[in-house]
Parts: sequence; structure tokens; C-alpha cells
Amino acid sequence: MPSDEGSEPSEALKVDESRFTGGDGSDLVLLHWLRRAEQSIETLPPDALLASLQSLHGFFLKLLLPSPNATLPKPGRPIRHLVTRCVVSLHKRVESRSLFDFVQALVRGVADGGGKNMSQAENVARVASWYCIGEVIKEHGANMMSFMAEICTSSIKVLRNSNLSVILRTHAVLAFSKSLVSAGRALPDALHKDLLKALRAGLSDRALSIQRASAEAIISLHTYTTACPTQATLDSVAPLVFKSLEGADYLTRRSLSRLLAHLLAATQEPGSGVVAQDAGKKAAKKDGSEDTTNEPTVITSAPEDRGAKTLFSTVEMLKYLSTMYNKPASPRKLRNAIVDVYATLFTALGSSYVESNYAEIVKHVIDEIVVPPRNQSTRLEILATRESVGLLLRDLIGVRFLSESGQVMAIRELANNYIKKWSPAPLPGQPKVDKNALIITLREVAGLLEQLGNAPPSILELLAEPLARLLSHESYSVRLAAAYTIRRFCTINPNQLPRILSVLLAEVSKDLSSLGTPTAPKDLPERIVGKAFALSALVAVSPSRPLYVSHDISTKVFDLATSLLKRAGDHEIPTAIVEVQVAWYLIAALMALGPGFVKLHLPQLLVLWRNALPKPTSKDSSVGERGEAEWSFLLLVRECALAAVLNFLRHNSNLVNIDVARRLATLFTNTLNFVNGFATAYAEALREQAANPGGGTSPIFTARPSLVEREANLRRRVLQCFTGLGPSSATETMQPALLQAAITVFADPENYSGSAAQAAIAAQAGQFTSIWQATDGYAFGVTSLLSAREGEGGVDAEEAFLNRDRIEMSIESQLSHPILGSLEHDFLALLPSESLPVPPRPAPPQTGVIDAGVDLFSVMFPLQNAEGQLQSLATLSSHVRSSKLEKNPGRRQAVIANTMAAIRRSLTNAEASGSKARKALGSAQVSDMIKSLLQDAILDPSPSIRTAAAEAMGMLSGLAGSQYLSSQVQWLVDQVVNNRVPDSRAGCALAFGAIYSSVGGLSGGPILKTIVNILMSLATDPHPVVHFWAMAALTQVVNAANLSYSPYVTTTLGMIANIYLLETHEPDGGSLGSVNIRGDLPAYQVIVRLLHALIGVIGPELQEPGKVRSLVFLLVHEFGEETDEGLAVEAIKCQQQFLMFAPAELDVPKLVEAFRAHLASTRRPLKVAAITALYQIVQRDAVLMSKLGGNQLVEDLFGLLDDDPSIEGVRNVITSWLQQTAAALPSGWIDLCQRIMTRTAASAAAQRARQQAQARSAAPAFLDDEGEGFAGDASNTTSALSSRWRTQLFALGCLHNIILAVAEGGKPEHFDPVLAQRLGLSSRQLLFSRVADLIRMAFSASAALVMEVRLQGLVVLRDVIERFAASADPDFEGSLLLQQHQAPIAAALTPSFGSDSAPEVLASAVQVCAVFVGSGVVKEVSRMGRILRLLTGALEQCKDGAMLSLGDAEELSTNASVMLKISILAAWAELQIASVRQAYLKDVIKPYRWLLGPFWIGALRDYAQLRTDPEMGLAGAMDLTGGLGRDVLLPYYEQAVPKLLHAVAIALSSSDPFVLGAMDGQQFTSPAEPGSPPSIRPEPTANFYVIYGLAFESLVKSMGDMSTAPMAQVALRAMASLVRPQMSGSTVFDGAFFDELCTVAYRIAMTEPAGVKADMTDVLASFVTSRKGAMTVDAAQTRRALAVITYTLRSTIATRDNPSVFSYADTAADRVAFLRTAFSAFGKTVECVDVSQKADLCAVGLHLFGDLLADETPGMDLAGQTLPAMKALLDQAMGADVPGTGATADRLVHGLLSQCLSNVDDMRARVNPVANVKIRSNLLAITLIITTLPARIKVSKSVVEQICYVIGQYLGVGTERPELGLTAVHCASTILAASLRPVTSSPNIAPAPSPMLQHAVLHLVPALITFLSESVVASATSSTGEVSQPDGVREVIKALSTWCGALSDELKPRGYAVLLPTLSLLLDPGQTQGQAPSGLHVIATSSLLGLAQGSPKAFRDATMGMGEGERAGMERAIREAVGGGAGGAGQKAQQGGVGEKKVIELKSFG
Repeated sequence: MPSDEGSEPSEALKVDESRFTGGDGSDLVLLHWLRRAEQSIETLPPDALLASLQSLHGFFLKLLLPSPNATLPKPGRPIRHLVTRCVVSLHKRVESRSLFDFVQALVRGVADGGGKNMSQAENVARVASWYCIGEVIKEHGANMMSFMAEICTSSIKVLRNSNLSVILRTHAVLAFSKSLVSAGRALPDALHKDLLKALRAGLSDRALSIQRASAEAIISLHTYTTACPTQATLDSVAPLVFKSLEGADYLTRRSLSRLLAHLLAATQEPGSGVVAQDAGKKAAKKDGSEDTTNEPTVITSAPEDRGAKTLFSTVEMLKYLSTMYNKPASPRKLRNAIVDVYATLFTALGSSYVESNYAEIVKHVIDEIVVPPRNQSTRLEILATRESVGLLLRDLIGVRFLSESGQVMAIRELANNYIKKWSPAPLPGQPKVDKNALIITLREVAGLLEQLGNAPPSILELLAEPLARLLSHESYSVRLAAAYTIRRFCTINPNQLPRILSVLLAEVSKDLSSLGTPTAPKDLPERIVGKAFALSALVAVSPSRPLYVSHDISTKVFDLATSLLKRAGDHEIPTAIVEVQVAWYLIAALMALGPGFVKLHLPQLLVLWRNALPKPTSKDSSVGERGEAEWSFLLLVRECALAAVLNFLRHNSNLVNIDVARRLATLFTNTLNFVNGFATAYAEALREQAANPGGGTSPIFTARPSLVEREANLRRRVLQCFTGLGPSSATETMQPALLQAAITVFADPENYSGSAAQAAIAAQAGQFTSIWQATDGYAFGVTSLLSAREGEGGVDAEEAFLNRDRIEMSIESQLSHPILGSLEHDFLALLPSESLPVPPRPAPPQTGVIDAGVDLFSVMFPLQNAEGQLQSLATLSSHVRSSKLEKNPGRRQAVIANTMAAIRRSLTNAEASGSKARKALGSAQVSDMIKSLLQDAILDPSPSIRTAAAEAMGMLSGLAGSQYLSSQVQWLVDQVVNNRVPDSRAGCALAFGAIYSSVGGLSGGPILKTIVNILMSLATDPHPVVHFWAMAALTQVVNAANLSYSPYVTTTLGMIANIYLLETHEPDGGSLGSVNIRGDLPAYQVIVRLLHALIGVIGPELQEPGKVRSLVFLLVHEFGEETDEGLAVEAIKCQQQFLMFAPAELDVPKLVEAFRAHLASTRRPLKVAAITALYQIVQRDAVLMSKLGGNQLVEDLFGLLDDDPSIEGVRNVITSWLQQTAAALPSGWIDLCQRIMTRTAASAAAQRARQQAQARSAAPAFLDDEGEGFAGDASNTTSALSSRWRTQLFALGCLHNIILAVAEGGKPEHFDPVLAQRLGLSSRQLLFSRVADLIRMAFSASAALVMEVRLQGLVVLRDVIERFAASADPDFEGSLLLQQHQAPIAAALTPSFGSDSAPEVLASAVQVCAVFVGSGVVKEVSRMGRILRLLTGALEQCKDGAMLSLGDAEELSTNASVMLKISILAAWAELQIASVRQAYLKDVIKPYRWLLGPFWIGALRDYAQLRTDPEMGLAGAMDLTGGLGRDVLLPYYEQAVPKLLHAVAIALSSSDPFVLGAMDGQQFTSPAEPGSPPSIRPEPTANFYVIYGLAFESLVKSMGDMSTAPMAQVALRAMASLVRPQMSGSTVFDGAFFDELCTVAYRIAMTEPAGVKADMTDVLASFVTSRKGAMTVDAAQTRRALAVITYTLRSTIATRDNPSVFSYADTAADRVAFLRTAFSAFGKTVECVDVSQKADLCAVGLHLFGDLLADETPGMDLAGQTLPAMKALLDQAMGADVPGTGATADRLVHGLLSQCLSNVDDMRARVNPVANVKIRSNLLAITLIITTLPARIKVSKSVVEQICYVIGQYLGVGTERPELGLTAVHCASTILAASLRPVTSSPNIAPAPSPMLQHAVLHLVPALITFLSESVVASATSSTGEVSQPDGVREVIKALSTWCGALSDELKPRGYAVLLPTLSLLLDPGQTQGQAPSGLHVIATSSLLGLAQGSPKAFRDATMGMGEGERAGMERAIREAVGGGAGGAGQKAQQGGVGEKKVIELKSFG
């Protein structure tokens, strides 16, 4: 944290009391000074500290000690904390006796205990003194034990004096408790008795904080002294604890639970059962050195037994709690608290203890908590017990404690001892298994299976049969629980799904056939319904596991259901009721299959529903002759039918058109009328049944619910259906009536199931407290959508709000949940298609109706017109204010709660319902009526009603106008001023917060000041309810206002600091009443939340020094130092904001250290907060994190993830860290993943850990506030030995990310050993050195039980093959790295083809095989071994058609077979695609082409069929029964089709006979090649339309998207082959087909990338050329094709008027490739045109090329690289020239040459890269044209001369125009060479050189000679004397020499006569001795020598004609050149030795 500016650390310790005395603000000044002092004490050298010691001690004592006339500020909480920390850290740095005096002064100051009438200031000072004593002795007590007796007596004195303030008494006890930590040994024995007596009294004190402090003190006494023997303490303390737990709040419960758990856990310590004389050893052993007592135990076994004896056995220890739990007198709150004690005890004992004693714990829980009759007395009791036990067994033990082996053991335990023990006909004497025990074990097994992933085979065998047997249980609840467990069992182990589905379907059908027969067993109906539940659940889950279920099952189920409904009418009611139930359950489940299945059967379903839900008749509204059984049947039929409709609406909303909606609405109305009629007719009976349901036992748990519940179920279902249908126009007319029906359900004062008279009596007697405490499971008819405390967020929301542990919160919140849900209440909750990881908990029928009413109201109400809304609100208002509610406060509160829930939900829906709804709700009349309802509720004593009302008021303020807003705010202000009731003021505060957050910054501007002032004044109110909610609301306001809040930041910060200093807001401060209600209203947490919001407003200004920053940092630091875990969480969030806004001001290493400490905490909220903060640091700077945390932190994080996979944040931290650092340190990360994956803890370490675990299994790790880390350690020991599968899965994902990060990080050396060696890098840290490890990890994953792990292992294997395929082996030159790993890769792939493999794994493995074969690692087919065999074996399997097995995996479902077939074909298609690059693959594919061709074509045909609508009846050969397979398989096909199409395109283009045959519908039975390819027919080949259609569709779909361009190219390549008449026939393209092709081609020309355009022109060229000669060519089509190609070229070649349509993404290479292809296509197409038009069309092509030559695209030379295309066009033009009309060709050439010359001329004045490239292209084009023209083409002399002039101009511009270089020189030399080449002008005349070119030479030679002479001049005048363009000079001389040498003998002397004088110009004028010859001289002499050798005669003749001086110079130069060689050799010869030998060699070869 930053220290304040200006003050040096040494100055910081100077005490100047005058600064801290006086008026306001002195306490803040003091706080800042103390904080700086603390920082200085940590950093100053010890001698500087010693100098300040006395003054500091004196000042601190003055601050702390009570003084009658104190001038310094009161030592409030932050001051006393800072002072104490300063003292403690000061004496950690310097040893001094003065600390003794300091403590003595403090102890004396508080020794008298304090008086009754002491002042508040003295009280605060005494609290501070006690706090300081406790902390100082805790840290330094070992040297000050003498104070112990005095501290003990003084603290007892204060504790006993109940006249003193609660805070003082609490701190006295806490100080004593802390001092025991280091000085406990010094506690005098004489004080023990008094002390324990006082502490026991403290446990029963009226102040809850005293109870907490006393509990902590007893724990410390037991831990650090011998004053509390375990047995005696337990016996004396436990009754007091149980008594206190009855009235405890959350915090007190936790302390008392910890005390009991601590003492009970101590009974399990080895040696705790030894007799008393061993007690002396106890203290030593407590210090943790427990091994010392075990050392001598090796000698004999007797002492060992004695030392290991525990005080209680596990059962006795647990019995201690259950005895109290089951006492008849134990109230509900105590029983709930005892569950909390159990949870704390298990946590204290640690995971290894719990795991090793799991069987005993489960047995105890079931025998003592579940089974006792008291716990099954009422429905609520049963469900509450079930929930409590679920929290203990599932959430605590199952999730947090059991390792994976422990989970397997637990499933065995539960299956063998409970699930298998039940049988339908038990043997005599066999104990009966309790049904509730079965339900709990079933749920726990489902949860354990969920955690295990795929269970081991032994577990699958163990469970399958007993689970199915339980479906026949007589209890409805057990059957449903078994159905749920089977559903989870099959979802997680889907290979079991098909078998169990088939068995259940067969058994249900069989049992139904014997139903109603005389021999049918009595329990048959239950058995059938139970199996129907399971069958329905599995049908509903099958869409999520489609590859395991054949779709014929669903059809069979549907047929069974419809047949049952048809025959039910013929049977008696008992039989019919079963048949109808089963039928509708099955249909409801089938609805979850989605539209694919339901659409086909919808007409039939509508008929079935119409029959089941007829219009009610007069018989239906009177009791009549129908008995109860018949009414029950009628209600049930309708309810089950509606269940199916509701599931239909939930899963098939897109099938509900207006017609279906109308029909359904009519049926719902019929049913609503029926149920209303029934309720009226049976009103009396229903009321009687409701008041006395079956004499106290609830009938919901039998298969025969009462009529009350049948009626409630049906009514709920109707309302749910109307809600599911939504606000459709089909229900418009009935909506007002529906709203009234909904209101009657949830708000009618009389419409509830309780007795009004009994409620009135209870209220009169004062027995009613709150509806949330009701225990009848109905709570006066309150909705379950609102809870007592958490609003709508449930327990999870509260965890976030109060930062408490979720399990502890869940246990406590049971007390305020009057409505408990369970699966029995609504079987439909079992049938959604989505996953159900936890059992659903629908509300009971009676409450379910109310919930449905609230839901229906909230959906319909916003969409009514104002009149309809007013009518509904008037009804609501009259109900809420009804006089009938006055005597029934419970019903009144329920009605208000329901109304608030309905209004809040309505307003939430209105936000999303459009402007019309918002306008109607915002209108004055409607908003006023809602306001009046909300204003009453805002003042309600129930927090959740207040919260709901406040939120609704906020939302309404956002909808209504400003007038409403101001009147509403004014009303709230008046309430705050006038109403002193704390609950009401809290409600108003909440409303202020909600209103401002809804209205927002602009509209809320005028009211912000008012709101802030009121909330700040309420925040200082001493009442906890008021200040807690006021600050929560202020936080809401700050977050909503954001920067608008800036003006109030300083005052709010000041307020926070003042509140922190106030005693009234301290956890233990204020009056007794305040202290006791503050447990659930922690003021400091909301203060820190407010601070967090303020930091968000201040933002980056935190970087600026000043008062605001220093205060914010000070406050956050102080709150962070508090011990409360919730506060620590909030402080971490503030530190996260510092990291964001002012990271430079933080000490990040220290922060990381603190966060790491939190990771070891057993408190989950703290862990999660620390992880989130670490994530932020990692995202900012992962490298810094690596330095600070290193590998150990990553391992800790992995360990954390392993312990609790549900902490999502850990994955984010590791992933972010890895992404940033893996590219730099891949090897380190791989090591980490390897350690996690392969669990390579050395066996010795593992053994040691096991021994420790065994030792600890009896020695619990005790948990208290200070040391809660033990359970974490205990759980880590197991995880260190075996990573759970989710951790392994994540580690494999990390490996994939590592490889990806390195590949994308641009570090090729990791994949290229040769490059790494060249760079001199150590291979140890590079990725290629870890290939073996990566393959090993992939291999270990391949054998995992869990399929996800196998899949991820294959991903890693694929990565390795793809990335390292081309890597050379560093050890063996010429071989590849992966060659040596072929066997391990094959081994890693083999398990994927095992019998237990899943279809997804098989598919992935086939792909990996293909990747390996295609990678090029092994190129000889004979050496590919097992991997190729796996791949070919898979293909062979496809041959049989059905393919129901692959590898060892058998009995694959139809879907899985098809999916695998597709994967295999796609894998082979990839090989075909790769074979274009890897030629060896052709040998791999060749033997199987006869299979592949028809398969590929067949798969594409199947895909096309799948794509058709099943209703069209085009499904063809594929069995797509029920449309199910279609939905499942389409995604797999869509993934594979691009590859298949690509493979087919390649095969077609290479004319593969098998693919051609397959196109024609042929099948092949052997590899023998078929005969001739298909001949041309009028009709296309059999599969043409399918393949062409797919290709065409793929093309159209991928247009317009750059990313899908490759797909478009594949499609076009396929089309290029398909348009040939051999494929398409001669008639297909006659009409619209061809039009469509041209239309798409035009679109491509305008919009697509260059590659796609190129392939498109190819298609058109292929279309035209393939028809030439094969059939008559349609001239119009050819012209259109040519027009498209021409248009494409025209649009891509830029001109002055039209820019090019090439996209920016097209590279130069792409553009050049396109232009070449397009010009080639143009040429090919022109060839097919009538002869008379060819020349003109060629002229068009050349005209386009002329434009290309004028192109000036920057950075691209398009024309230069496409000159061959021009040449081809030119040749074509010449060839097309009709003899006798040669003028055309002449004009064409003239025009082209003129254009080129013009282009060059245009660039003359421009010198830049674009101009230079253009000149170069045109010069090359000119040269190409004139050197290739036939002799008959005439070119004018002036053009030729101009050409030579231009070339001559650009001979020497290489330095000025670098892009031009030697182009002109090369052009000249080409012309010179071509001028001597004979050409044929006509057949009768002998070939002769071209006169045009010879004329050109005449003009070129002078230019070349001029160039040479200019080079000489430039060389002579340059400072270096070197020639500027030696290459140019050399090339010119070479060209001239070559030309001269090629002249005829008679012309040679003339040529030489020109050349020799020129060369002599280049010679040096006269060399002085020793001077090196110039560059030009060397070039000239070598050329002269060459010429002399080439033609001596011509040379001699030419020299004779030269001037004397020239000739002499030349001769000298030649002589020197010839002699120089010899001279050089001679010099070397004189050197002797080695040189001499070389001379001989030279001479001998000379």
C-alpha cells in the first residue's frame, strides 16, 4: 500500500500528540499515522526501532488505557487493531523487556473488571486494552507466562459481571482464549474449576456473542491446556450447548457446532481412551509431535493397542448427537442445528477418516436419522430429513471428501447393504428395508455415479439388476427415485441405455398383457407404473444420447401408448387407470424427443388429446352416482393427458402454430371448466379432506392420492398449460377470466386448505410468528417462488451475499423453508430432455397450484389493456385488504407474499413484452393501484416481502412517469421521517436503492441528493436492521449512479470511516438486542461492498496521490486484516479493483502470497475469491505470476481442482496462465501435466502418505477459526495419489493447448530438430524432445474408463502426429522423428477399438489412424502395420452394409453405425485429398478404390435424402423412422460432406473408373477395373442430380464468406467434372440448369476471391470443351460461357474507368493464378467457336491483356507473370487468321505493340516501383511479341525503330530504377539472338532470318555500344574508378559476343570490326606495375580472349582495321592476361613445399 507523501520512515515513528487532539478528523489523522508507523516498523532497521521504543510504548498506553479525562481519540476498532499490530510486529523485530512492562500496565488497567456506571469512553478503552492483551500474549506469551493467572481471574470477573457491556465481556473472554495459545501451560490448576464454571455459564448467557466467545475459550482450553479432559468436558458442556443451540443465530450455531465437533473429534484421537495417568503426555502430543508416542510401539503389540485406543468408537461418537436429535422434546431448531454439528464434525475428522469409516457413518445416518418414527411423522418431516441427510451424504461427504476409489467403495456399500437387500417377497425373518432409507441411498448412488463419470464394469453389473427390481416397490416415492437413478445411470453410462430400454419395454408390454387377469399378482399395477416411469425417463433422455438408441424404440413406445389408450375404454377402472397412466407417461416422454419425431405424429396426438379432454357435461358438475374411484379416474386421465400436452409445449414450441394453439386452448378451457365444476360439486368433501388428510398421514406417498390432491394436481396442470401456451391470440378472449382464476388461486382469502378457525385461535394466543416458520408443508398457501430470506435466488444467492459456506447456509435455511419440494409431487419433472444432475424438486400439489397461478398471472397481466389490468388489480387489492384476513395473520402474510411475487414477476415480464405493455403499466391509474399495494408491503416485517415490494417499486418507477417518481420518493421520505419501526425504515431504504437503480442516471439525477442524504443518515442508525439495509441500498445506488456519484464520494468515505470507528456497528457492539440480531446482518460486509462500489466510481484517479486515495487504501487494508471470512472475501474484491485501477501502488508479491494462503482455506467462499483474484493477476502478467508462484502454485491449483471440480475459476486461472507462458516454457508445463496425469509420486512418498493417512484416520485434524487448514491437508493426501478423471481430462486439454500455443507462437524450432541444432539450442526444453511423453500420456488416457478422457487423449495424439509429422529425427539422419514412435502410437490407438469403446471414441480413433497414414511418416504400405490395418479393417466392416460392430465394439445402434460409417469414409476421403500432395497415398488407396467410389457417392446420396423433409416421402432407402435419425445424423453428415465432395472431385478429375461407375449407379464386387467409362446419353448418370445439387448448394452457401472459400473451390472442382456430357448427359443443360450456372458464375465474378473465380472459369471451359467433338455444340451456350469468362476478366483487370473487383485478401500469387487460368479458359472456349469469329475473339482477349499491361496495382506484377497466356492468345490469333485476309493479324500486332510502347512512354517521367514494374512488363511483352511473330506478319519500320529506341533508353537505368534491373539488356540480347534464327515465311521458300528483327538489330547495336561507352566514361569519372553496373556491362558484352559469334563467316569480320574497338575502349589506358586491373578491363580482356579463340581469322581481320594505338593497347592487355596466369603460377612455384606440389599438378593438367 502506498505510504503518504513527504514523511520519511524514520520520521513516521515520531509521536506528536498535538496532531491527534482537538476536534473532528483527529481520529482519521491518528489512523493514517498508525498505518504509516506499522509500515515503518516492518522496514526500519532494529536500532532505529529501539530508539523510538519508549515513546511509542508511552503513546500506545495513553491511547489504550482507560483515563477519566482523555484528550486523544477513543481507541475504536480500527485504532485498537492498528496499535496492537504495531506492538506485535515491533517486538517481533526487537527483543525488549519493555514489552513486559507494557503488558503489565495493560493488565493492571483492566484488573478491576470495570464498574457498572463507567463512561462509554472508558468502556471503549477497556475493550481496546483487552484486545491488545490477547493479541500480544498470543504472539509473545511464551516469555510472559506469569500474567496468565491475572488475565484468567480478570477475564472471569468481567465475564460474570452481567452489568457490563456485551462487547467488553466478549473481548475479555476472547483475550483469555487467545492468550492460551502460547501461554496455556502456565494456567494455574487452582483456577480450573472456577474458570470452567464461568465458561459453562457463558455458554448459556443471554448475549449470543458471549456464548460464541465462551465456546472458543473452551476449545482453546482443551487444545492448549490439561484443564479439560475430553470425557468430562463433553459430559458437562454438551447439555448446555444443546440448550443454547435452540436459540442460536447462524454465527453462534457455528461456534457451538465447532465446540461440540472439536470435543467429539478428540474422542477419536489415538490414546484418548487411555486411563488418566497418561494425561500428562497430552499437552506435548497436542503440539503435533504425535509420532513421538508411536516410536517405541514397535517393541510389542500391547503398548501399541493401548496407545491407539480411542475414547469412543465411531458409532458411540455419532450416537452422542443422534440421541439428542431423536428425543421427543427436541425442538425443530435444535434438530436442525445438530445436523450442522454433524457436518462440522465430519469436516473436523477429515476426508481420510470419513472415507475409511464410510460404512459406519452411512449406517448411523440411516438408522438414527432417517428411520426413527419421529422423523417420518409428517410429510414435511420426511422431506426435511431427506434434505438434511442429502446435504451430509451428498454435498459434504460425497462431493468434498470421497476420492474416486472412495466413491466406488461407497456405491458398493450402498448397493449391497440397502438397494440389493430389498426384495418384493422377503423371506421370513429377513429385515424390511425402510422406504425412506432406499430413497436416500438411491439419490446418493445417482450422485456418486455423476461424479464417477463412466463407472467400472463391476459397478454396472452390481447396480443394473437391483435398480430395476426397485421399480416394483410398493412405495410410489421409491419407484420414482429408482426411475430417476436409472435415468442418471444410463445417461452417464450410455452403453447400458439400449439394453435397459429394450428390457423395460418388453417387461412393461408383458405385464400389461397379464393385467386384469385372475392370475395377476396383487402388486402388478405398482410394478407396471414403476417400470413405466423408468421407461419414460429413459425415452426422455435418449435425445441427449442419440448414438446409443435405435430410433425404432420410440416408434414401438408410441404404438404401445396409442394401443393402450384405445383399449383402456373396454376395461374396468382399476385396469384402465393403470393403462391410461402408462400411456400418457410414455407419450409425455416422447414429447421430449423434439419436433423431428413429434411433427410426424402431431395430427394423431391432437385427436388423442381431444378424446381425453372433452367438453364437460352436466354429469361433470354434480356429485351424482359417481363414486370416489370414478371421480379419481376422471381427474387422473385429464391430469396425465395434460402432462403430455405440457411436455409437448415445453419441447416443441416451434410446432405450435395458431391452429394448434386454438385447438389446445379449447381443450384447456374444457378441463378448467371440468375442474371448477368438480370443485363446486365436491366443495364440502374437499374441505373436509383438506382439513384432515387421511388422519394425519399424507396420501401423496401412496399410489392413491386423495381427491383434494387429484383436484390440485389437475388445476395446477391446466394453469401450467395456459402459461406454457403463452400470451397467444388463441387465448385472447379468455385471458380476463384466466387472470381472475389465477388471482383466486393465489390471493383469495378463503381459498386455502387450512382451517380459518384454528388459525384465528393460534393468532389470538400469540402462537403465530411467521409463515416461514410453518411446519405443515403448506404455510397458509404461500408460493414457493418466494423464500423467507433469499428473495428468488435460493441458497446460492445468499452464499454470494453473506459469503458463507453453501452447505452451512443450506442447513440453516431449512428452518425458513416451509415448502419442501420432491419428485413425488410431479412425475413430469422426470421427463425433460435436458440433463438432471440433481433430483428435481417440484412443489407439493397444493402449493404447485399457487405457483402456477402466480406464473400465469405474471405472463398474462402485462399484455392486458388498461381496463383489464385495473380490474385484476382491483380484485387483488380487495383480497389483500379483506377484513377476513384480520383474524388470520398467517393467511394475510401469505396473500401479501403471493401478490408481491406476482406483481414483481409481471413487471419483470413487462420489460420484455414491448412498448405497448410498458405503456399500459406505466399509465397513471394502473401505476397508482400497483403503488398502493406496494406501499403496504414495503413496511412488512418479512424481509423477502419487503425486498420483492422494493424491487417491484423500482421497476414500476422505470415504467411510470416522472410525476409518479416524485410522489413515490416523497412518500418514502415521509415514512423514514415519521415511522420509527426498524423494519419499515429498512424497507424504505431498500425501495430507494431499487428506484434509483431502475430509473438510472439521467432521470434519477434530481432525486440522487435526497436519496444519498437519507440513506447516509439511516446508515448511522444504531439498529442493525436499519443500517444494514441502508448501506446495502446505498451500494446499489452507487453502482447505478457510477460517475454521477462523484460529488458524494468524499462524504461517503468519511461516513464509512466514522461508522468503522463506532462501537454500535461492531459485531459485538451496541445493546444486547442489537448484538443478538446482528448475526445475519453483518454491517462490515456491506460497508466493504459500499467501499468496493466507491472504488469503481473513483476508478483510475486512484493513481493520483491525495486524501481520498490514502483513506481508501487504509480502509481496504484494515478490513482485509479482519478475521471474519466474509469480510476477507469482500476485501479481496476491493484489492482486485486496485489491481485494475492502480496496480503500481500494490505489493503484488505480498498479495499473491496472501491469496495462496487463502487457497489452503477449507472455507469455499474464501477460496473462490482468492482464485478470482489470482485469475486477474494472471491475465495481467502471467510471467510475473510464474516468478512468484512457480510450478508449486500450478500444482496447488491442480490439487484444488482435483479436490473440488466444481470450482470453475481454477480452470480459468490455469488456462490463462498456460496460454501466455506455454509458448516460452512448454516443457515445464508438460512436466506439470504429466505429474497430474500419471501420478508419479515416488512409491515411497505414496507409502509414507498412506501411513500418515492411517495414523490420522483415528487422529482428527481439529478445526477452529485459527487453524482450519487441516481438512484441506487431509483431503489433499488422497488426491496426491490419484487424480480424478475430471482433473486428468483438464490436464489433457492443457496438453492440447500447450501444443497449440507453441505452434501459434511462431517457434518452428520446437518442431524442427535440425533447425534447433543449427540455432544451437538445447533440445531438453524443446517440444520435440517430449514427443515420447506426450504419446505416453495419450496412451494412459486411451485406457481410461471415462470416454471424455479417451476422446481428449486422441486429440493429443492427433496433435502430436499432425505437428511432428515432418520433424526429422535428430539422432538418425534421413529418418523422421515419429518413425521410432509408430508402435506406441498404434498401442495408444488400439484400446479405442476395444469392446467397451463408445461410438464417438471409435470415430475419433479412425480419424487419427487416417491422419497418421496420411502424414507421410511411413511411406511404404508394407511398413504401416497395425495402424493401416485398423483403418482398412474399419473400411472392410462398411462393406457388409449394416456395420453393427467395429473392432471389438459390437451391437452398435443404427445411428452409431451410420455415424461411424460416415467417419470412416471421411477419413479415407482425407487420404484421397492428401494424395494430391503425397503421391505414396495413391498406393494406400488403390486396393480399395472399388469400395470407396460407390461408398462416397452413396454417402453423398444419403445426405441428400436426409436433407429432404420427411413429410415429402422422399426418404428413399434410408430408414428414418420418426424423423429421429435425421436430427441425429445430419450434423455428422454436414461435417463429412465437404471432405467426401472433395475426394469425389479429385477422383472425377482423374477419371477414376470406380467413381465414374458409381456415378452411374454401378456396384463393384472386386478390385478389377470396370470396362469402358459411361457413354454419352441424353439422360445424366444415375447420381448426377444428387452430386451436382450438393456441389451447387455448397457453392451457393459458401459464397460471400471468405472463410468458406475452400469449400466453394471444392464444389467448383467437382462441378468441372460433372458438367461434362459423360456425367450430365446431353439434355440436362439445355434450359434453366445452364441459366442458373451462368447466374452463379456472374455472382462469383463480382464477389468471390480469386481462387474461386479461377475454378469457376475452369467449370465453364470444361463445360464447353467437353462437348466439342463429343456432341453438337450449342453456339449460344458457348457464347454465354465466353461472355461470363470475358466479364470475369474484364471486371478483374483494372482500367482507368473501372477499378478491379479483386478483394484485398487476394494475394499476388492468387491473382496471377486466376489470370492464367482465366486466359487459358478463354482460349479453350474460343477454340470451340465458329472459325469465322475466332480471330475477332482472340483480338478481344488480347485487348483485355493490353489492359492488363496498363495495370498499376501497387506491389504486384500481374502482367509480367502472365505473359505465356498472351503468347498463347497471340498464337491462337495467328492460327485463326484466315489466309488472304492477313491485315487483321497485322493490325492486331501493331495495336498491341503500340499500346505497349505507349504504356512505357507514359511511365517515362515517373520513377517509382509501380512505374518500373509496368515498364518491365511492357518491355518483356514487346520482346515476346516481336521475337515470336511468324514471318508473314508485317510490322512497320517506324514501330521497330521505336522499339529499339525505347529498349536503348532503358539499358542503363538499373541504379535509378532497381525493379527494372537488366530487363532492357535481356530484351536486347533476346532480339539479337532471335535475329539470326531462320523462320519460315511460306512453304515454298527456304527458312531465313526475320528481316524485321535484322532491321531491329541495326538500331539496337548502336544503342548497346553507346551504353558501353557511357559506362567507360562513368567509370573514369567516378571517385572509385569502378563501373556502376558491372552485371549490365557483362551481359551486353556477352550478348554482342554471342551475336558476333553466330554471324555467318562472311559477316563475322564486320561484326568483330564493330565489337573489338568497343571492347578496347574498356581496357585500362596503361597499367603501372603492381596496380590491379579495373573491373571493366578484366571483363574486356576475357571477352577479347574468347573472341580470339572463337574465330581467329575474323579477329585478325578486325584488328588489322583498328588504329595503331588501339591495337597496341589491346595486344598488351591480352598478353598481360595470358602471361599473368603463367606469372602467377611461377610465383607460386618459388614458394616450395606444398606450393611446389600444387604447381606440378597445375602444370600436369595445364
